[in-house]
Amino acid sequence: MKPDLAQKILQGLYSLGMREICVCPGKRNAPFIQLLTSEPEWFRVYYFFEERSAAFFALGRIRNSQKPVGVITTSGTAAAELLPATLEGYYSGLPLVLVTADRPRRFRGTGAPQSAEQVNLFGIYVSRCFDFE
Repeated sequence: MKPDLAQKILQGLYSLGMREICVCPGKRNAPFIQLLTSEPEWFRVYYFFEERSAAFFALGRIRNSQKPVGVITTSGTAAAELLPATLEGYYSGLPLVLVTADRPRRFRGTGAPQSAEQVNLFGIYVSRCFDFE
């Protein structure tokens, strides 16, 4: 992902009232991590090793703050680990925002590592899904 796209995404999330983000670091998240560390006044950032924990922690923060909270992960099974909390957020009406850094499109359907299909991975449990190149 290019840094300018990561910046536009973070600015958009900030403009929607998000002030907290849970990050599960990975190579494809590097542009987000660089921006979040260079602009610490934008968001309160929580770092997690495990995606499921990050997503459920985010739900707790949403309940506490009554504001949207984001979770940033890499691709493949990392994104899939967000599904249980996504279901909980959907049925509880909580504004959980998921940002997953997928592999390049040319790797989709090839069996390459971490290239699980992420487009519409969360199905009806999210209100929108964007697929940026």
